Amino acid sequence: MTALPNPLAASARARPAHPALETAEGTLDYRALAKAVARRAGALAAEGVRPGQVVALTGWPSRAWVVNAHALMWLGAAPAPLSPRARATERDAALAVLRPDHAVDGQDDAAGPPLDPQPWLLKDRRLVILSSGTTGPPRPIDLSAGQLVFSAMASALRLGHALDDRWLCCLPLHHVGGLSILLRCALYGTTARLHGRFDAAQVAAALDSGDVTLVSLVPAMLSAVLDARAEVPFPPRLRAALIGGAATPPALVARCRRLGVPVALTWGMTETASQVATRFPGDLDAPMHAGPPLPFAEVAAGPGGALVVTGPLAPGGRLETRDLGHLDDEGRVVVTGRRDDVIISGGENIDPAEVEAVLKAHPGVADAAVVGRPDPRWGERPVAWVVPAQADLQAEALIDWCRARLTVFKAPDAVFWLDALPRTELGKLSRSALLRQQPEPAQRRRE
Repeated sequence: MTALPNPLAASARARPAHPALETAEGTLDYRALAKAVARRAGALAAEGVRPGQVVALTGWPSRAWVVNAHALMWLGAAPAPLSPRARATERDAALAVLRPDHAVDGQDDAAGPPLDPQPWLLKDRRLVILSSGTTGPPRPIDLSAGQLVFSAMASALRLGHALDDRWLCCLPLHHVGGLSILLRCALYGTTARLHGRFDAAQVAAALDSGDVTLVSLVPAMLSAVLDARAEVPFPPRLRAALIGGAATPPALVARCRRLGVPVALTWGMTETASQVATRFPGDLDAPMHAGPPLPFAEVAAGPGGALVVTGPLAPGGRLETRDLGHLDDEGRVVVTGRRDDVIISGGENIDPAEVEAVLKAHPGVADAAVVGRPDPRWGERPVAWVVPAQADLQAEALIDWCRARLTVFKAPDAVFWLDALPRTELGKLSRSALLRQQPEPAQRRRE
C-alpha cells in the first residue's frame, strides 16, 4: 500500500525555521511545531490512543487545539473535531453517532516522550468530519489520507502556490473547509494564520495589513468583511479569496467585481475533502458557475441531474452527490440546486432554488427559503419563509408575484415571516430547522 511521510514531519525537515502557525499566542516555526506535536503524541499514546482509532476533539480553535489535531494524526489516529458551540445535548448526540474510541480536550497540552511520526497510507482514514446536518441529523464522514493529499495538490494547482504564502483560517475547524487549511499549509510548508473565532473587523484588518495571501470564507463572512472596511481594493499581496460553502448572491459577486477582490468561487463538499470545482482567482465574469473541475476530478451529470464526482477526491473513486446541476459548453460546473430539497407535489418536481430566486427578486424581500410541507392531496406543497425588507409586505402579494413568474403549481401555498433564516456556522440554510418551525396560520399575512 502506498505510503507518504507525515506532511508536518516532512515540512519540518525541509523548512525548520519557517513560520508554520501564527495565533494570538505567537508564532511556531516548523521545528517547534513538530517538536510540540511529537511530545503531545507521546502523551496521547500513554493515555491509550492507538493508530487507526477515532478520537473526538473538543474545544475552541487555539495553538493547543492545532497541536492536538496534528498529534493525533502523527500517531496514526483520526481526529473527529466537534463544534465548540454545541450544547450538551448536541454534543451527546454527536458522540452517539461517532462512537469514538477516545475524547480529547483540545486545550490539553500535556507532553510525553516524543514519538516518531506514523507514515500516511493513502487508503487509511485520516479524519472524521460530522456533516452539517442542514437537511437532517449529522452523519460522520471518513476522509482518507489520499483524499486529503490529492485535494491539497489540486487546490494548489488551481489557486497557485508560493513559498511565502500565509493562509488566513477563520472558518470553523470542525468543518473540512477550515481544517483543510491547516493540513494544506503543513503539506506545502507554508504558514497558517489562525483566528480562534470569526470577527469581521479583525479579518478585514488582517487582509488590509498586506501580510495575508490567501483566505477562505463563506459568502456571509465575505459580506461582513466588506462591510467592516472601506470600499477600496485589498492589498495586491492578497491573491485569492476562496469562497464556497453556500451559493454566493449575485449582488455580492458584483460588489467584489467593482472592488477587484480576487475571489475564487468554488463548489465542493466534505466527502471530497473540500474543493471539487473552482474558478481562477478574480474570474467573476458572467455567467455564474463554479469553474472547471480541479485536476484529479471528473464531474458529470448523472441520473436525475445529480452531479457525480469521480477520481481520487471521491470516496472509493466515485460519489453521486446531493447537488443537482450540469456542465456548460466549456466544461464548467453549474450547480442548480440540491436533490434532497426537491419537493414532489402531485408527481411534479419543484426545485426550491427556482422559487427562492423568484421571491428574492421581489423588492420587498430581503431573504427567502422554500420547503415542502406534507399535504393530504398532493403529497407535498411548497411554503415560503421570508425575511421582509418592507413593513407592509403582504403574503398574498408575494404568492401572486410567484404565480405570475412560475408555473402555477410551483408557487408557494403560504408565506411565513422570520427576522432571519436559520443558518449553520458556515452560512448554509438549515432547511431541517425550518421544517421544525410551527407557524400559526395568522403568520400567513404580514399586517
